Amino acid sequence: MDDCSAGAVAGLPDDLLVEILSRVPAKSACRFKCVSRTWRDLIADPNHRKKLHHAMQGLFIMTPETMTPETGLYTFGLIDLTAGSSSVPLDDADDPGFSFLTERPGMHNLVFKDSCNGLILFGHQCVELGDIVVCNPTTKQWACVPIFGSPDRFNHTFLAFDPAVSSHFHLVQFQISWEDQMLLGLHAYSSETGTWSHNQIECQEEQGLLAAGWHRHVTISYTDPRCAFVNGFLYLLVWDLDQKRIIVLDVQGKARRMIEVPSMADRGLLSCYLEQSQGCLHFMTTEILDTPEENYKLSIWVLQDYDTQEWVLKNTVSSLEVFGKLTGGHILDFNFSVVDIHQDRNVVFLFHYDSGKLVAYDMDHKEVSVIAAFEKWRTPFGFARYVPCFSGSPALTS
Repeated sequence: MDDCSAGAVAGLPDDLLVEILSRVPAKSACRFKCVSRTWRDLIADPNHRKKLHHAMQGLFIMTPETMTPETGLYTFGLIDLTAGSSSVPLDDADDPGFSFLTERPGMHNLVFKDSCNGLILFGHQCVELGDIVVCNPTTKQWACVPIFGSPDRFNHTFLAFDPAVSSHFHLVQFQISWEDQMLLGLHAYSSETGTWSHNQIECQEEQGLLAAGWHRHVTISYTDPRCAFVNGFLYLLVWDLDQKRIIVLDVQGKARRMIEVPSMADRGLLSCYLEQSQGCLHFMTTEILDTPEENYKLSIWVLQDYDTQEWVLKNTVSSLEVFGKLTGGHILDFNFSVVDIHQDRNVVFLFHYDSGKLVAYDMDHKEVSVIAAFEKWRTPFGFARYVPCFSGSPALTS
């Protein structure tokens, strides 16, 4: 920005300036913090967080790499959804593969674990390296969190963060038995206190809103747990006495209630997905169809009313409509997965393993578009939302 332009906007009221900044691309708004101290403070002001909320800008991808002592198992890239076409290397986004993290000693084995409202949760491919990492790719701030858990248990950790409520984040960890996938421990971490809680299952046996002992008949997937953070609560998909249900927990790890999945979505399913979109919980299912030429059906449900647990079927689409004819109708031919749903629009992202294509299905217009394509040896191993977050956090350092 030249001196004339800077002078032209210097006299604008703060509210008007914030309104303008909320409409420019995320990368530009972040750079504007360098214009002056006034602009930096304006953009970082907690009172402006809601107005400076930016829409989901892209999907980070994690692709396999040949490992050397200097590099990790994976490299990272960005699919820029505002560009509307193909995968964009992070070099072109002023960040060569999270270099502000991966170039640090011991950080080259990072893998995606979760993402939430602008923050990314990383784990290490090598468990013995210990700490997990939370970072803000927009501000390039990060923090290491001491790993918590017992080696005889399998741990799933999820991130909870809402910059409109607090600049601090929470982690909620589920400890699962290796033998039977039963839930053994439930711990929460607060970046404000920098500590992990005691086992919340033991603490809330007689205090929680659920009946005591609820955890004894709940199992959680080892390989592909489904969890979403919506309006201050975590929603985790569990098996409860051979029936799928969703358990609702607060950021302290306290169980609040159990929600039934849609009645039609508990039979013959191949996979289920939970995610937040437009402020509501979405539940997506894939199932095999009796008609061979259609192969599979994707159904998207939205929790319309939290109190009455009213689910509304938002959309259904067949794999034939999205990918064309697949290799057959046998269950073993199931070769695509739901990657994510757009945070602000009725768009679902799906990845087809055989063709290496990442597609976006627009529910409103019934349109399918290929947004990225990968060679088979570069098939992504993970995706994470990129939602720009300009809020600084006292728990994160540059």
